[in-house]
Amino acid sequence: MENIMDGVFLMVIGMTTVFIFLVLLIGAMNGSTAFFRKFAHLFPEETKAAPKKAAPATDPSAEIAVVMAAIRAKRG
Repeated sequence: MENIMDGVFLMVIGMTTVFIFLVLLIGAMNGSTAFFRKFAHLFPEETKAAPKKAAPATDPSAEIAVVMAAIRAKRG
């Protein structure tokens, strides 16, 4: 019976530790959310430049020639 009580005691300690950690984690997340909402003007979002579109190949045989040249160069 003593072993069961020891197991229950350890279970309660473990669950309490996890619960306290989760409460602290939620508090830290809410605090950081409030911080970044208050100071959002200091952290501007980066704008990405639109990617340039590649010019369409007019001759598909040119692409094939480039690929074949790359394969030959790689193989030696």
